[in-house]
Amino acid sequence: MLLSLSTFLSVFFHLAGVYFEKVLKSSDTSLWVRNIQMYISGITVTLAGVFLTDGQAVIEKGFFYGYNPLVWLVVLLASVGGLYTSVVVKYTDNIMKGFSAAAAIVISTIASVLLFGLQITLTFAVGALLVCVSIYTYGLPRKDTTKLEMKDTGSSEKLIGV
Repeated sequence: MLLSLSTFLSVFFHLAGVYFEKVLKSSDTSLWVRNIQMYISGITVTLAGVFLTDGQAVIEKGFFYGYNPLVWLVVLLASVGGLYTSVVVKYTDNIMKGFSAAAAIVISTIASVLLFGLQITLTFAVGALLVCVSIYTYGLPRKDTTKLEMKDTGSSEKLIGV
């Protein structure tokens, strides 16, 4: 049951990413207008969730109760991260966005090891290695396979090579 749910969610999120890329690249609407449209819908859903779960506390103490400079820094970083993600998807592709996210996880973990003494498991090490190999392989020059080239074999027969 858990495996099928995670598979469904993975497919769902990747299809959403592909759709997001299609919307950004096929529309004449500005990237910044698209960002505002997405943020408005996200803010609406989030506010609905906040008021459904903590509505009474928000009404009594206010929405920003308990916010300190560290919380504001996290909000700022999340906002900049969302803008950065849309720029990456607009000017590269959804695959590069996935690689960026995976590389960020690896870099964050390395920083956590150095700063906080985090212990890395074998599973994470194998996953990080696969991420690094995938990024390297994706960056290799591509060979044009759309054209057929004729190879000279020295005989009267002509062989077609791909």
